[in-house]
Amino acid sequence: MNNHAHALLEELDLFCVDVYPPLTGKRAMALDLRLLERWLTGWSLARGLPPPRHHGGGLVVDVGWPDQLRRHVFVDAGCALRECAAQIHAPCVYLKAAVDPDRLRLALPAHWQIEAARYLMAHRTAMRAPGALPAGYQASIGKEHGACVIRVVDAAGQTAAIGRVVVHGTTAVFDRIETFAPHQRQGLGSALMAALDALAQQGGVSERLLVATEAGRSLYLALGWRVLAPYSTAVLATR
Repeated sequence: MNNHAHALLEELDLFCVDVYPPLTGKRAMALDLRLLERWLTGWSLARGLPPPRHHGGGLVVDVGWPDQLRRHVFVDAGCALRECAAQIHAPCVYLKAAVDPDRLRLALPAHWQIEAARYLMAHRTAMRAPGALPAGYQASIGKEHGACVIRVVDAAGQTAAIGRVVVHGTTAVFDRIETFAPHQRQGLGSALMAALDALAQQGGVSERLLVATEAGRSLYLALGWRVLAPYSTAVLATR
């Protein structure tokens, strides 16, 4: 690891406070659109996309990719989401809501495909630094659109883990955190999150947000993150 990245890992403080209660049963704490907007703003900045705008009781980002034209995001799967869905007839437009997949399934016609569950998670305070990377790995820091990127490589120079963080206002959005299969279960994910969190601390943040897969959720819970709500996705199949 280079000296700068190593210093980032060593700067982390030890203290975690349970600001957010954990998810209980299938119901999460109440969310508001402002929190989702802070998350979605970071998601957009990390990809060089325009910021979300308010539309039809939710938020929308004009993504413009061939496989994703737009994404609409809602706090729940209520009338606003259903009315939005009724106006969508082309594929590659995504609907997202802070509900579990079963609830989103019930809200939409059968031709909408529901993707695997994810989880909106939050952390208020600095995470514990796990120490240096295992022998044979090095980390570097770069920029990509509006995000800081930390890449961990192995002795052969191949990417072993990568993650991004965007700081806007007092919110840090952690994005696309990944440890590749041959390098898993060696502490790289924890070290990567600690280094990203050190960058977030330099920005003076008071809120950290991310959306986790089922597999990633276990790591983040172990690092002191809390689940705010399930986060589910629906899309029309490509014809």
